[in-house]
Amino acid sequence: MTPTPHRVHRRVSHRLAPALGAVALAGGMTIFGAGSASGQLPPVPVPPVSVPLPAGQAAASSSASDAQALVGTFRLTGGSCTQGVRGSYFRMIQPGGTSAGGPYVQNNDSSCSDKTYTPMAPGPDGGLTTGAYQPDPNPAFDGTGGGVADRITRPEKFYAVNFSTATNSTDPQTGTKVSPPAVGVDSSGRLSGDLRAFAASWNNQHFNQGAPKPDGSNPGTTSGPSGTYKASTGAFTLEWTSQIVGGPFNNFTGQWHLEGSFASSSSSSAAGGPAATVAAASTASPGGRASTRPATATSPSGAVSPLARTGPSWPAWLGVLPLVLGVAGLAATRRLRQADG
Repeated sequence: MTPTPHRVHRRVSHRLAPALGAVALAGGMTIFGAGSASGQLPPVPVPPVSVPLPAGQAAASSSASDAQALVGTFRLTGGSCTQGVRGSYFRMIQPGGTSAGGPYVQNNDSSCSDKTYTPMAPGPDGGLTTGAYQPDPNPAFDGTGGGVADRITRPEKFYAVNFSTATNSTDPQTGTKVSPPAVGVDSSGRLSGDLRAFAASWNNQHFNQGAPKPDGSNPGTTSGPSGTYKASTGAFTLEWTSQIVGGPFNNFTGQWHLEGSFASSSSSSAAGGPAATVAAASTASPGGRASTRPATATSPSGAVSPLARTGPSWPAWLGVLPLVLGVAGLAATRRLRQADG
């Protein structure tokens, strides 16, 4: 007997309904997980949001993830060469050299017997300040072309002309807006941070000597800052290298070694506290624009940690829909079977 359209429809529905119900039910099981002993539906998983870091800042982010900001002044012990090289000093690595073995440039004006070392003495501020700038004065050079900034370190002669150090909100060599120096210490006493604002002035010229560079990059031998810190005494060592880009010393590298005792700023609790300061400084992007890095939160201990990022919220009914469809499909199958019977 030729089947009527009504019977064909019922047969097709009878065969398709279980399959559709099984597919929908499988989808629900995939989302919620099979075998929930409690009978409660687990939450719908939310896809993670990937937040890209600016170029050259990924390493800084990971190193600062558990770092406690040190906001204050890294007071310098002046360099000395009387019993070997001690205290704070500067060296210049020749192009193609390394921080471990040089070769280094000889500074005939150095007071050390090894002329590759130039001892550094603290200026009126006592040393390098974090969370704030110690800018060049105006004018930045004297009549001989020597740098006159003296807040961080006293000017020292290099080939008969004084060089000086400063940190500026706008890097004087590149014209890039930069964040103030930021240094943090992790639970093992290791230092890390962002010193892109650090610069040297010599012979009427400015040389960025930060790590990373103002644009966040680490060209050539540029690395750091790194070092050690002992909380019980404040004793620290802080080192970094910065390859010069452009000018008469293009591809030469400045090697900086600072040591002394850290003094915390009494005003660091203002405007969010130390952790907030280092977070703001380390997330500033080249040119002073806001970064797309994750925001940071401060724990009661002052530690800086990335805030958890969550994806878009899903409507509650969307997660239950596959199960509803599955149950409806199976119910339809039963009704069709009963009707056929």
